[in-house]
Amino acid sequence: MKKMMRWLTMVAATVLLASCCKTVDESAWQQKMKQAAELGTVQYTVQKVVSNNDESWKIFGDRKILFSFKAVIKAGIDMEKFDPKSVRVSENKRKGTKKVSLELPQPKIFTYNIRPEDVKLLYSEVSLLRTEYSNKERDEIVAKGLWELKTDKELTAMILRDARLNAESFVEMLLRRNGFTNVEITFKEED
Repeated sequence: MKKMMRWLTMVAATVLLASCCKTVDESAWQQKMKQAAELGTVQYTVQKVVSNNDESWKIFGDRKILFSFKAVIKAGIDMEKFDPKSVRVSENKRKGTKKVSLELPQPKIFTYNIRPEDVKLLYSEVSLLRTEYSNKERDEIVAKGLWELKTDKELTAMILRDARLNAESFVEMLLRRNGFTNVEITFKEED
């Protein structure tokens, strides 16, 4: 009888402990990641100076202009491209550990934003026989500066590297909070 009571007590304790333990619902955190749409992981504010020296009508004089502007650049992971099928979960019940491996999309730059109030005229010189720069010409000069930012390979590489590192840290923290002890994150190869 005592053996039977010990056995029932052990079974009840096991059931009680099992019901108290937190279980991880893989589909819930996968859905949260997918619903994030854009996981913004880095934001840079870049100061840029752009100029124009119009000497096309040198006989009548020249005109020069110099602008400074701030651009806010946001980058991260496009989670709409995240494939939940890339997730591999394994559990070692004996050790009480859970491992997850997943593949994230490559980071990308989401936006380059220049607010009108962040564009400053630093210098303007126009010869007597020349006309001032029109608003359209001024906008084209600032647009040229923005294009230079967008095509700056060194700046783009730095921003994407930081976006990748921050995304990796954030997703690892999220998964560890969801009960995973081992987290392996890779990034999808670029097409």
